[in-house]
Amino acid sequence: MSDPVSDKDFPIFGSTRSQKAKEKDKKKTTQPALLVEANANANTTEPQSDMALVLSEIKANDSRLDGITNRLDGIAGSVSSLQSSFVTLSEKIEGIETRLTEAEGRISSAEDSAAESGSQLTKLRAEVEQLQSKVDDLENRGRRKNLRIVGLPEGTEGTDSLASFLRSAIPKWLDLPEDSFTLDIERAHRAALKKTITHEGKELRFYSDLSTSVVQKRREFSSVIKTMASLGLYRGFAYPARLRCLHMGKIRLFDDPNSAKAFLDSLDR
Repeated sequence: MSDPVSDKDFPIFGSTRSQKAKEKDKKKTTQPALLVEANANANTTEPQSDMALVLSEIKANDSRLDGITNRLDGIAGSVSSLQSSFVTLSEKIEGIETRLTEAEGRISSAEDSAAESGSQLTKLRAEVEQLQSKVDDLENRGRRKNLRIVGLPEGTEGTDSLASFLRSAIPKWLDLPEDSFTLDIERAHRAALKKTITHEGKELRFYSDLSTSVVQKRREFSSVIKTMASLGLYRGFAYPARLRCLHMGKIRLFDDPNSAKAFLDSLDR
């Protein structure tokens, strides 16, 4: 029997098969290497992109933090300015409180002085009213010798003095005897007057010469006097300014218009 044939005996076929086997082995060994290298490249690029994102976010946060820091610095400056303003205001308020305390003390003293002055003023007013009443009384007592003539035309006395004219005219107006009246006497008795006294066709009226205050007080009775005159009750004035009224045979006196009005309202008319 012959020996079995081997690849060594046919080097061409043997080399061919070995070459193919080598190529297969090479493919088997190179494919996993490529996969490993691709995975390695992928693993290296992903961390690099993540780091870039992290760095960009850190930079953005840094800029935000810088903005916040600047704002905080501005707020701190404003707070410092406010604190200094508060200190200034506190000092001013303390000064105002001090002034108010001083003002309250002065006002209290002024009120005490005003109260004391008020009581003194009340006393002085009472004294002034009393003195004024006495002065009016003295003035009217001094004027009771005077006589006011209303209605005498100006220039009636002609070339004579007014005193000389009245010295001769008054006795004629009052129907007095020529030897019973003279303007030089200090006091004279009352004479009955005519209802109407005229001089050259002009009506003359005679009034007592009273002070301004007494005349004003008598004028306050004007409306009451008209009512009393219409009822036949008016009887003139008692000195200095007391209204007289004749009612049922009695003289009634009124010191003010209100009491006189109340009396008239009580009458049956």
